[in-house]
Amino acid sequence: MNLKSEIIRFSKEIGIDKVGFASADPFLKEKEILQERKRKQLISPFEEQDMEARCNPQRLLDGAKTIICFAIGYLIEPSVKKEFSSVDIPEGEISKYAQIKDYHNVLNEKLIRIADFISEKEPGKFKIMVDTGALIERAAAARAGIGWIGENTCLFTPEFGSWVFVGEILTDIEIESDDPAETYCDKCGRCIAVCPTGALIEPFKLNPHKCLSYITQMRGQIPKEFRETLGNMIFGCDICQDVCPYNKDVNIPNHQEFFPDVPLEKNLEKLAILSKQDFIRMFKPTAAGWRGRNIIRRNAICALGNIRYKGAIKTLEYLTTDPSEIIREQASWSLRQIIQSV
Repeated sequence: MNLKSEIIRFSKEIGIDKVGFASADPFLKEKEILQERKRKQLISPFEEQDMEARCNPQRLLDGAKTIICFAIGYLIEPSVKKEFSSVDIPEGEISKYAQIKDYHNVLNEKLIRIADFISEKEPGKFKIMVDTGALIERAAAARAGIGWIGENTCLFTPEFGSWVFVGEILTDIEIESDDPAETYCDKCGRCIAVCPTGALIEPFKLNPHKCLSYITQMRGQIPKEFRETLGNMIFGCDICQDVCPYNKDVNIPNHQEFFPDVPLEKNLEKLAILSKQDFIRMFKPTAAGWRGRNIIRRNAICALGNIRYKGAIKTLEYLTTDPSEIIREQASWSLRQIIQSV
């Protein structure tokens, strides 16, 4: 068995769903697109700002020859009961990826094991990246045959749709490349039509500053022009993925390592007054934990105002004296929304 086959075999053994191999040549076409996006101020603050680092693997690992790409499906069928009852109180929406254990940790641990496995077979240099690296990940995954990039700019796989996490190992070991995956996107336009803010400007072009997923994670006040559009979203947004026909009837891998120890609270009023202890217990182990407790609270308070939930008036009045200015301002706004609707 050659090295490539052994890597694939071992990766599957430890729970990786898809493995692909691509050359570490520069991403020249993608660099032009990114530079144009930067000129038009369409680069998210969460993205690497150095376009050369994003598109030239040599900047990340000297002598890089191969990008090994990995994908793992993250859909699970919850088997745990909710701790809190919210029969009469509305709930918020949390993106699927943020309801499970933080993928950065899960996937990074697997890639460390794979890099160690490879180094036992053949000495070389390795650099592991899971989302936080500079590399233009989706383009690398597409080049490696993992999947294709859809109109909503997400990476899609035939088996799992866009419900996948990806990671990469850059290495100076030369391994035969795979062919790019065939695209199944038929440009139906459903994702563009349904985007609440028009963040999807046109096929394959996203304005990240208008994307609700970004807005739920940005620091400070929620811009007033987006507050009502936010609806009951607490963290992330799956709207453009939910409507895609290639996300219907996909495989649900149920990887046990993604199952949360404690289910997330979604009761909006409870989230508005979320304690530090409950935030650490429920949200900190997930990808929703990195922005902190007050971002979750702020979004829940905004949602209470959007749905005009009269039962939250006393809670919101109390929150207008919260130590956090962000919370006080959002509570005042939501309180006005409800009172004006009475």
